[in-house]
Amino acid sequence: MAYPEFMHALPSAMTVCRVLVGLDRGRASGTLRLRGLGREGSLSLSAGSIVGATIDRRVATSPAQVLEGLYRLCGWEQVVLELVQDGGGPVCCRLDEPIRARALALQAMRRAVNAMDASSVRAELRRGMYRLNSAGEELLDGLTLRPEEKAVSFWLRRGVCAEDVATLPGCGLAGYRFLCSLKLLGAAAPRNGGSYPLLLRKRQQVRQQASAHVLLDLPEGAGGGDARRALRKLVKDLHPDRFGEETPPALRRASGEIVTALVDAEARIASNRAK
Repeated sequence: MAYPEFMHALPSAMTVCRVLVGLDRGRASGTLRLRGLGREGSLSLSAGSIVGATIDRRVATSPAQVLEGLYRLCGWEQVVLELVQDGGGPVCCRLDEPIRARALALQAMRRAVNAMDASSVRAELRRGMYRLNSAGEELLDGLTLRPEEKAVSFWLRRGVCAEDVATLPGCGLAGYRFLCSLKLLGAAAPRNGGSYPLLLRKRQQVRQQASAHVLLDLPEGAGGGDARRALRKLVKDLHPDRFGEETPPALRRASGEIVTALVDAEARIASNRAK
């Protein structure tokens, strides 16, 4: 079944799925009430698992039906969620088997990301160096993963550049989309791999209009080959994507300006215009 509204429903999907992950982590019990524009539903939880669901007056009796309902729910506009602590009373319509809230969230987010075009996924991930964080470890613990998802998880535990994921063994484009799902769930995040001391030192050198060789940490007289190698080494630690999204905008701008200055310095050395 196709759900074209998912193309425009990512904010709602993120809200609902992140709440489900949090309720699972807290082993919450109660009723999660869901309201959209003229629509409503509820999910009954016990110790972080969903044991009953009614969405748009449709009662689910299986995990598959809950997932179908959640797909529709994520297409609602202006979703409002409220957890009601109901004292653990009986659920009027129970599922034939409970489903972990985080498992449901991961499946729904997979679907949301699969509805995104490739350029939107690239724009979301950009060029950051990603790692699986503690929330990600909790999210994936004990869940059944697809082969490409297992491969991505392996690399994320070691740290991996987003742009490299699709080319890594076992990952492919499906693995690249899985990385996007994890990011949107708060389970994987860019690592702050940049060097702040180096950034500050290079910013000072740029302001002082240091020579091309000084900017690239090279002795005077070094040639174009040395300049290219020095540039690659410095950019690894100074590129804006290495500092993470939480870095103050002013520092990210400074990083971009410094990288531009370094590229210019390398070009001047290569063309014998180093002064």
